[in-house]
Amino acid sequence: MDARPASPETATFPAISDYSAIGNLETVAMIATNGAVELFCYPHFDSPSIFAAALDRCAGNFTLRPACAAAGVQNYVEGTNVLVTRYEGEGAVVEVTDFMPIGTSDDTNQLVRIARVVEGETEIRAACQPAFNYGRGRTAARAVDDHIVFEDGGVTLPMRLASTHPLRLDGTTASVSARLGAGEELVMVLVMDDAERHLLKDGDVHEALARTVDYWRNWLGQCTYDGPWREMVLRSALALKLMFSHRHGAMVAAPTFGLPEAIGGERNWDYRYCWVRDSAFTIYAMLRLGFYDEADKYRAWIRDRIEERGEETIGLMYRVDGGIDLEEEELLHLSGYRGSRPVRIGNAAFRQTQLDIFGEVVDTLYIAQKHITPMDARTWRAVSRLVDDACETWCHPGSGFWEMRGEPTRFLDAHLMSWVAMDRAVRLADRTGLPQNPAWRANRDRVEETIERDFWNPSIGAYTQTAHGNKVDATALLMPLMKYTDTTAPRFASTLSRIEDRLVNGPLVRRYEDVGEDQEGVDGPPEGHFVACSFWYIEVLARSGRVAEAQDLFARIMAMASPTGLFAEELDPSGRHLGNTPQALSHLAMISTALALKRASENGGQPF
Repeated sequence: MDARPASPETATFPAISDYSAIGNLETVAMIATNGAVELFCYPHFDSPSIFAAALDRCAGNFTLRPACAAAGVQNYVEGTNVLVTRYEGEGAVVEVTDFMPIGTSDDTNQLVRIARVVEGETEIRAACQPAFNYGRGRTAARAVDDHIVFEDGGVTLPMRLASTHPLRLDGTTASVSARLGAGEELVMVLVMDDAERHLLKDGDVHEALARTVDYWRNWLGQCTYDGPWREMVLRSALALKLMFSHRHGAMVAAPTFGLPEAIGGERNWDYRYCWVRDSAFTIYAMLRLGFYDEADKYRAWIRDRIEERGEETIGLMYRVDGGIDLEEEELLHLSGYRGSRPVRIGNAAFRQTQLDIFGEVVDTLYIAQKHITPMDARTWRAVSRLVDDACETWCHPGSGFWEMRGEPTRFLDAHLMSWVAMDRAVRLADRTGLPQNPAWRANRDRVEETIERDFWNPSIGAYTQTAHGNKVDATALLMPLMKYTDTTAPRFASTLSRIEDRLVNGPLVRRYEDVGEDQEGVDGPPEGHFVACSFWYIEVLARSGRVAEAQDLFARIMAMASPTGLFAEELDPSGRHLGNTPQALSHLAMISTALALKRASENGGQPF
């Protein structure tokens, strides 16, 4: 790896928790408290970036903020993914509203920024400097009438920047400066297509804002959750919805790439793809909250993926459009977030064998059967193929839930989730009368026998990460959550104790014990604590009857959410966010835990 030292501008990077997301169900823009759009891929989640200042201060950004303050405080408009950043200083108060229009088929792919002076008088400054294709493109800019057109030689569609105030062009940077008083606005619209239409030209910016607010609130109105932490549960649902492709029906694991799991390290992955595992878990969480349309679309999407593979088994990750061109590439021209290099696009894990995916998919479809229209014969055939594949491969070595890049081995999570695939298929067939393969039930029993024989280590009193191993893994926390065992079963209770000894730090939980570079396949500083694992642990406590303890730990980790209620992939002991954000797995685990705490309270604290 190129060992170029970190940029001297390291200190200028916002904290990962200082970024908030807006989007239009096809892509997402990450906006920092400094008023800059610092990560934005166009026109889709996995398209090349236009702005990537979060990964290199020279990789393009779009700033809009008042002169009276260098940073503001962010909040979402209640019940929406419309972001408002409030700046106060030098006798002025300014609010910048950022959103991507959504709500009608006429909405083009636009990013809208509205700076409004609430009190006093101040100068509003903006600068837009795209850097196409992850900063590798050749950007050209020209003034056309009252707007600026940015181009990169035909690789990406042209972008048009319009403003209510005159724009200046200096090289490839478009800027504007205007002194405004109370009640006055500066509006900027970046149109991400080659059409001449834009909201400023049509004069309906505020109409589009109202329509976008209505869209998000109407969608959120489907939520059936009415328990504790409702506001944060709703925020998590909104964050998950941002990662959902309305066009294709798939979800990305996170809308960002390259944000590090350890500052200065090389664990900098690209999560802008649909992990079958993460999307299945996410749909499961959405179903439990009452969002059924997403589950129906995902069911069709995953069925198509199974069918198109022919005799091959399903892949573990895809582009949201179903593509599998995910070759990993290192962008060595980027300095990385706070010197964390290399920045990667694509993801080599798509070639791995991860046998747990069968269980997540079948379990989600099993739950969906109870909430949405019954499964048709075509979908059942696809499910049956998945379960048949699980029966053939469950004992094979693989890379595991955590995508180890070392030598494949037999992981507990793979066996557990293979058992889940067979168990749910048997239950579903028994309940509905759908045809089933007798091998499913027989193999389910064989998997259980193997788990109890090969993954139970009596010397440490725990289920272990690998067959005949001696290290624990947080995925063992899924055993009762997936109904393999009870939280009070002696072997699981002992395993929980070992996990608490070895992986737990207050409300935070590491994924696994140190296993060495050979198994992980990467080197560098240790990663943070995994947010999803932390929520799994708290949910297990709630289900075990340790409700007061679970409630306390839940409150402590919720205090570590970003100011706008988002969670990245990991947290360090101080609460600093690490990894890509917002992370679907973090938010769906939070939702599941909140639901478990609600049930535990209603159940009088009894184990369940």
